[in-house]
Amino acid sequence: MAASGKKLNGHGARRKSRSPAPAVSDGGYGLPPHPARVSTGQRFVARRPGRHRTLTVAAAGGRDGRCRARVECSQQLVSLSAERLLAVRADGQGRHFQFVGFRARRYHTWAVIATVSEREVALILPEWHPGRAVRMARRLVPSPPRAGAWLRVSADLSASNPGRLNVSVVGTCEKPPHLSIPVGDGRAG
Repeated sequence: MAASGKKLNGHGARRKSRSPAPAVSDGGYGLPPHPARVSTGQRFVARRPGRHRTLTVAAAGGRDGRCRARVECSQQLVSLSAERLLAVRADGQGRHFQFVGFRARRYHTWAVIATVSEREVALILPEWHPGRAVRMARRLVPSPPRAGAWLRVSADLSASNPGRLNVSVVGTCEKPPHLSIPVGDGRAG
């Protein structure tokens, strides 16, 4: 008996690998800035020629200023300098490593309220993208919400668009000292 497509690559199964995966930079907002701190789950690519392997941070900064990362293709653990990972060029992108994004999971992070309307608020998550706003129902934010207030939130920072972040507010907080990122124009994405 013969089956249709039996001799084709993948045995004739349909594939969606022809299109690139959606990214945070899609939609005209540009690349997200290089991170200000190293945290578990961040993904980087070395800028050195011939070393374009994706590294995922497995353990962030120890006492000696080093972190451990896993090479995605071989699962090998390597030790890297956190200072070298965070070094930036004049354009705000990484000098030695390009920040790619986050691994798919929920992260505890911060958000600032950009605008408040009658029914919704626009949040900016600087670690996700400082130029893209995330709309959220006003009733889900601690009251009274005011523009410029900082919140502790939980979100999937690997999402490519605001609707997939699944932001849940943990509580209010002060502005984190390591975030010196200017907030964008608040356009909802």
